[in-house]
Amino acid sequence: MTAKQDLVPAVSWNGVEAILMGMANTPDKRLMVGHLVEGTRKQAPFLTPEGVMAELFYLATALLDQDFNPSFTETNSSDASSSSSA
Repeated sequence: MTAKQDLVPAVSWNGVEAILMGMANTPDKRLMVGHLVEGTRKQAPFLTPEGVMAELFYLATALLDQDFNPSFTETNSSDASSSSSA
């Protein structure tokens, strides 16, 4: 059995979103946070606890990356939604 002090403290999905929102240093990154957390939350039942944590770390890393500057207009462009596959 794992000792309680060996566990990561529990945090709600709202708490995760608030933490990541604090890391988002641009308006476009802040717009992304809710969508990214919701996507991770939906996938969580299919992942191990370690997998969920890894996904959250990936999100945090992207949000803290100064060279990652998404544009909301770029992510909503019609070119992306109208592309077709072979």
